[in-house]
Amino acid sequence: MKPRTQHSPAGLLLGLAILLGQGGLPGPLDAQEIFITHLAIPMPDGVELTARLYRPAEMEAPVPVIVTLTPYTADDAHARARFFAENGYVFLNVDTRGRGGSGGEYRPLAQDGPDGAAVVEWVAQQEWSDGRVAMRGGSYRGMVQWQTLRERPSSLVTIVPTASVYPGWDFPNPSGIFMSYAAQWLAFTEIGSAQGDLFGDGQYWSSRFSVLRDEGRPFGELAQVTGASGRILDEWLEHPHFTEYWQAMSPGPDDYAGFDLPILTITGHFDGDQPGAMKYYRDHMEAAPESASRNHWLLMGPWNHGGTRNPSPSTAGLSFGEESVLDMEALHLEWFHWIFHDGPRPGILEDRVVYWVMGSEEWRSAPSLDAVAQGERSFYLSSPGSDASEVFRSGRLGGEPPSEADSDSYVHDPLEEPGWGGPGGGASGAGSAFRWGPKLVYQSDPVESALEVAGYMELEAWLELDVPDTDIVANVYEIRRNGQTIRLGTSELRARHRHGEHTSELVEVGQVERYHFDRFYWFARTVEAGSRIRLVLTPLNTPSRQINYQSGLHPMEETPADARVGTIRLHHGPDHPSRLVLPVREQAGTR
Repeated sequence: MKPRTQHSPAGLLLGLAILLGQGGLPGPLDAQEIFITHLAIPMPDGVELTARLYRPAEMEAPVPVIVTLTPYTADDAHARARFFAENGYVFLNVDTRGRGGSGGEYRPLAQDGPDGAAVVEWVAQQEWSDGRVAMRGGSYRGMVQWQTLRERPSSLVTIVPTASVYPGWDFPNPSGIFMSYAAQWLAFTEIGSAQGDLFGDGQYWSSRFSVLRDEGRPFGELAQVTGASGRILDEWLEHPHFTEYWQAMSPGPDDYAGFDLPILTITGHFDGDQPGAMKYYRDHMEAAPESASRNHWLLMGPWNHGGTRNPSPSTAGLSFGEESVLDMEALHLEWFHWIFHDGPRPGILEDRVVYWVMGSEEWRSAPSLDAVAQGERSFYLSSPGSDASEVFRSGRLGGEPPSEADSDSYVHDPLEEPGWGGPGGGASGAGSAFRWGPKLVYQSDPVESALEVAGYMELEAWLELDVPDTDIVANVYEIRRNGQTIRLGTSELRARHRHGEHTSELVEVGQVERYHFDRFYWFARTVEAGSRIRLVLTPLNTPSRQINYQSGLHPMEETPADARVGTIRLHHGPDHPSRLVLPVREQAGTR
């Protein structure tokens, strides 16, 4: 089997065919015969983890080993494992504790680092291993790599974390607002074998999530109404926002400062775990010395969560250039050849940060995230002659703060029929400004020239509430001249977490405060000349999330009976300069 090369961008596979045939490097172009077997790996506490081993059938000498730890049972990486074994590596896919055939108690998110480190050091001692170990994998498996790295196993040479979950930050409670999906995911993984049919029964889960509201029950009873085991879920629900309970599951500043091995982080503009992947990346960049941070590479394409492993030319209703569809297995193979065999660096990695620019449909690179955008553009909110209540009465996004004080408001009744969704990253859509329900809408004049937006958007909104808590979603769109609506990003905020996801403080009714919406996804897009920027503020009200009934009670205890109707008022003017901030390059198309 040859490495797949279809739809690969210029430079991605540069030298790969030569690499695979060079003396001293693994893997001929024609697939090697492989051998597959199962192993039991002893842990220091006596528990054994089961694993599936893939290796070349004929090995003249030990080789580097690629390791993945998975909660989805060791069969989940079969095709990828074959690929790497056929190209000269040993691949080991390990069932996490309590999953598949592994012993011990399953405690997802919380315990995999020590096991990962023990696996790495055990692997390094095996006869088929040359003592050098890599880790790779996406989503949960990406998280395990960071947790393993925290344990500093000496035989771990490189990691390639992809779309990595960050416990308590992007799952199961992004922005301090719990996902109903947590019960669905636990049903998939909580017993030893995979429960794919149950997990995939969307009709069942959506109907059960609605029971909480329909029967007037608190979100804390999510396990009971869905049938999910409360052994894990109830513990999670006791910690609704990003407290020490969650923080202890991930590396801290002192850990990041010591991470100096080569790292390739992969995520996507539409990846549901982009916030987690980027938090690992940014925390490492902040804590590590330059000598270590220069070993960390970031690749971001126009991909959703699954697309970070299997890229597609279309996502979220948008289509992208064929060059965006990387062959991820070939890229990983290039990376491992570079690290283990002094091959050339993967051609796509022209600099430390590589990203796809939507609209311009091309790859760009920069030495750091900070170097991507040279400036910012502020759009100040105002509403002269309107109440900003819908698109045909929209307020304005202007280049200067309004000279006179004013305000707009919407009224939110949590008992109204739910409809507003949660974050969609940069997902496109028909534009929620046309949907029913309370909202505030602000729109810019057409931009005079193409505007390349690249980075994190921010919204500074001066808000006044007459209830002690509420949930607000900010959606930003590009509205093209032909009417096409493209969502640029989404950020949600629970008022009690307005000072940070790690704190909880109820609102003082009637007080005007600055609310910072800073959970937009990182993205890069060239906004067409003549397009308008639209900002829409709405309540977050959907069974897919823990509904905020605005009572100020504990979020896991309040019920529909506690619901309070709230007025959310947005102030703008000289003393309250509410504004949307876009990170921009000086001129679209410049490098």
